[in-house]
Amino acid sequence: MQKALTIMAFILIVTVIFFGINMEPSDTPSDKVITIENLEEIKPVPPVDFYGFQKDLFTYEEARVQRNESLYLILRRHGLSPRQIYNIQQESRDKVNLNRMMPGQYYRIYYYEDEPVSFIWRQSATQYVSLGWQDDLLVENGSIPINKKMKEATGVIHNSLYQSILSNGYSRYLGSELAEIFAWEIDFFALRQGDHYKVYYEELYAGDELIGIGDIKAAEFQHRGQVYRAYHFENDQRRGYFDADGNSLEKELLKAPFRYNQRVSSGFSANRFHPILQRNRPHYGTDYAAPEGTPVLAVGDGVVTEAQRRGGNGNIVQIRHNASYRTAYLHLSGFAPGIRRGAKVEQGQVIGYVGQTGLATGPHLCYRLYINDRPVNSVTADLPASESLEEEFMEEFRVIIHRMDDILNQLELVEQIASN
Repeated sequence: MQKALTIMAFILIVTVIFFGINMEPSDTPSDKVITIENLEEIKPVPPVDFYGFQKDLFTYEEARVQRNESLYLILRRHGLSPRQIYNIQQESRDKVNLNRMMPGQYYRIYYYEDEPVSFIWRQSATQYVSLGWQDDLLVENGSIPINKKMKEATGVIHNSLYQSILSNGYSRYLGSELAEIFAWEIDFFALRQGDHYKVYYEELYAGDELIGIGDIKAAEFQHRGQVYRAYHFENDQRRGYFDADGNSLEKELLKAPFRYNQRVSSGFSANRFHPILQRNRPHYGTDYAAPEGTPVLAVGDGVVTEAQRRGGNGNIVQIRHNASYRTAYLHLSGFAPGIRRGAKVEQGQVIGYVGQTGLATGPHLCYRLYINDRPVNSVTADLPASESLEEEFMEEFRVIIHRMDDILNQLELVEQIASN
């Protein structure tokens, strides 16, 4: 008898838990209680893709925008009428510029029961525009969530950093990020066989698509027997890469190549009227009016890559500061002693003197700044600033160093999988 009562009590408890039978009065609405009648209505949420379309209801075609292809041509090819396309364009007019579709960008056409119902224009790796016309016209801007995955990478240099990165199967983005971090410490144009690196970093994914590198949390580069380490630090007040002593790995560049302020006589412009050639042309530099013979300074440490007279530029000096930064100094009257191709210079060193050689109407210096071989406005450019980490952050930073050193020390060097 006791065993039978125990079994009945167990069945009663299971029934209460499973069917939601409540022995006490409840204010819970009856439609929220799980019962025999509504149990079959409870179903799992159907899966959707990262554009929000239910996978079991919609199909799609994906392609790239071709040269000279417009939204009109794409939608007409997928069966929309000119009237439908016109209405979509009118609805989109104040929300997105559909004329900015570029060759190579991805797009999708979604179908519901074999009828096209939506167009997705992938503007970038993470941004898109959704145009829908299934019921009402709908225009929305959206973004694809970014997922981060921690990765490790090691390698030995045989020819170049880039070849080592690719040969070991790592993301092509990793090489440029690594080179930028150590740009002021290591001459990546003079790597030696046997130099090696270790990296602990984030990869960024939009859905399953790798879109780039996030933060490199820590990195080690051994170059010519010397070991360099970089650590990422970030809080609400500071962000950057520092060595173990909290020194910034970026080096400051002078804003202008003079000891004293000089007057800007002509600014950076994509379309300036040239006073000698009498026509509009780009002016990718800043002109400083100064007396002839005024000393011109190197804005940062680097190597002279050119020191000669060259056509309309007159006497010109070019300096490569690292893999990213390059500067040029035009119309010089002459070069300072020792300034020649291959010479190393230090920040503030005199490299030449203001003149008016080449196409110049008066004594001045045309100063040009290039970042990744692209001319930029040196007056407005956000130049690196060499600022050590404040003492108030050092305790937090030392915790990061300890954790990152443990990770780097455990990484084993991997030789290249494929031969360069």
